[in-house]
Amino acid sequence: MLVAASERFREQYDQYDVEFKISRYNYLDEKEQIADKYGTPEAADLFFAGSYNIPMYAEKGWLLPLEDVVDEELRADIDASIWKQNTIGGHVYTIPFHQLQNTLMVNRSMMQAAGLQEYLPEGDQVAHWSTEDFNNICGELKDSITDGNTFAFMMYAANNQGDSHIMTLLRAYGCRLFDENGRFAVNTPEGIRALTWIKELDAQGITPLGAENLELLDCVNLFYNEQLAICMGNLTNLWDSRNRGIDVFIANFPSLSGEGYCTASSNGLCLLDNGDENKIRVAKDFLRFLYSDEEIMQYTLGTLPVRHSIIDEHQDEIWMLKAYGDNMSNAVYNVQDNLNWQGVRDVFYIQIQELLSGKKSPEEAAAAIDGSCNEALELGGYLYEK
Repeated sequence: MLVAASERFREQYDQYDVEFKISRYNYLDEKEQIADKYGTPEAADLFFAGSYNIPMYAEKGWLLPLEDVVDEELRADIDASIWKQNTIGGHVYTIPFHQLQNTLMVNRSMMQAAGLQEYLPEGDQVAHWSTEDFNNICGELKDSITDGNTFAFMMYAANNQGDSHIMTLLRAYGCRLFDENGRFAVNTPEGIRALTWIKELDAQGITPLGAENLELLDCVNLFYNEQLAICMGNLTNLWDSRNRGIDVFIANFPSLSGEGYCTASSNGLCLLDNGDENKIRVAKDFLRFLYSDEEIMQYTLGTLPVRHSIIDEHQDEIWMLKAYGDNMSNAVYNVQDNLNWQGVRDVFYIQIQELLSGKKSPEEAAAAIDGSCNEALELGGYLYEK
């Protein structure tokens, strides 16, 4: 996409003679490619971002705000929940290009076998279940399953992969997850109830045995093998399931209201402050061009677009595009603008692991989540100050 965009930009741009150097790297090499090179002649000017580190880069002053690039038409064409993800301290630092939306994927045939037709969505729509509905569904699924190696719902805690989805489950009984200052606030009646619920699902055999030793990928593979009725999944997982012959639909994570939640993140372009006003001007001109070029915007159809206009134009051509587009307003982004999110990821899953294994009670797990995760966030702030 960026190669095509750079060529089209150069063809029509007459302010400067622009040369693009586009580098690709593994996400594990971000520190080496972005952070370590910042302030050197090798530093990037534009950064196609989908990183937990964006809040830290913004705090350090490495990124430039992009409000002057975002016109009213572009702002109105992207859901407010997506803009919120990319806004830090009141400033837009990433212009979203496409998104990844995670919901629950559900085996329709297993639902039908359990007599749960009333909970099935019409056509290719998203199912919205209250927490009470969800518990009824899981109970009926469990009762209908006769194979001891098949289960109703996912659960995992072996590592930090998919931890954001477990956080979203903690919202099922009204826990907001964070307080007004962005600190973890799971040690509340609602948070403790959600942790109790997770342990109850485990104790009742609704989730796989020994879930504390499973990782997300294990659960996805169980779903592909039709040994799991409900599992977290994104559009790629949905296509994989369909290609394996599974009759699948999606549902939001449960909530008391019944609207439910999906977890979402977006990728887009950030502008690094290299101190060169000419380069900054050209970079902003490139961003304006990219987001106004209809041909380049078609590249977003390879994943999930963030722009309503593109979704509306192609919703009848691409499976599930409309359903995901209509679901954007239910998105939660658990990272928010917290620093040291990797530090949070290093400790959160351990508390879920110890809850499932019986080493911690729900009350102890709630206190440990708040203590360890907030310590990680504070460490992020401390490291920045140093």
